[in-house]
Amino acid sequence: MTDMELAVRELKQVMQAYQQPWQPLSAEERADALDLSDVLTNLIETELKAQDAKSRGLNRRTEIQRRYAYLERAFYAQEWDRWQREQAASSEDEIHRFYEQNKAGFVEPERIHLSQLVAETLAEAEAARAQAVQGAVFAQLAREQSVGPGKEQGGDVGWFLRALDHERLRLLGSAPTEGVIFPQLEPVAFALDANQVSQPVKGPDGKFYIVQLVERKAARQQTELEVRDAIRELLLLQRRQQQLEELRRKARLTEFTERLENVPQ
Repeated sequence: MTDMELAVRELKQVMQAYQQPWQPLSAEERADALDLSDVLTNLIETELKAQDAKSRGLNRRTEIQRRYAYLERAFYAQEWDRWQREQAASSEDEIHRFYEQNKAGFVEPERIHLSQLVAETLAEAEAARAQAVQGAVFAQLAREQSVGPGKEQGGDVGWFLRALDHERLRLLGSAPTEGVIFPQLEPVAFALDANQVSQPVKGPDGKFYIVQLVERKAARQQTELEVRDAIRELLLLQRRQQQLEELRRKARLTEFTERLENVPQ
């Protein structure tokens, strides 16, 4: 593989890491965008700098040699990760077996979409609830009376999970976009029917909350097809960790942890 091919591949990986769409670079020189001539120029400049650095003896400096060795180890560690991925590809049978054995872990938990109205006193909250129950539009009440988040959006505060489900997803490596509500309000909110308005609940900030259930998404068992890629990654991580533990077991390691407090920061 040529240096140009390596440079393009590295650039492509950087774009993908930042979730940027990749478009093949033009072979024609373009002033308004990155092209292959820009990559070539960068390679030439890198080569010239490297040659000049060596001619000046920079490569013989102790600190630079130490940094080079550090970067070299990091490079080979990355290649080891790549090799592990190539060697440890999971079969469809392994993925299916893992899914069947761990089905309970692949359940999308129940989610609720809430609007809220926050009042300074219990009397104000009860009065607002009474208006909502009698037919007043909850969103309008929230805009006019709420003193809490979501006021400008008619009280809409988005989707929520139960705290236990939120923590479970986080521990599994997911990053839930839904929020959680304070403990006293959670059972009240999740017990509501569609469009129903709750009784006032005192929050940790001393204010009183009434919420309306906008929408509910019931818990759902994810299919094997939906989670196949996640299972493949999980199996890869498990095997990689097993390999690392085996390497640590065989190696003769001495960790001078007492020196950690002296590390410059």
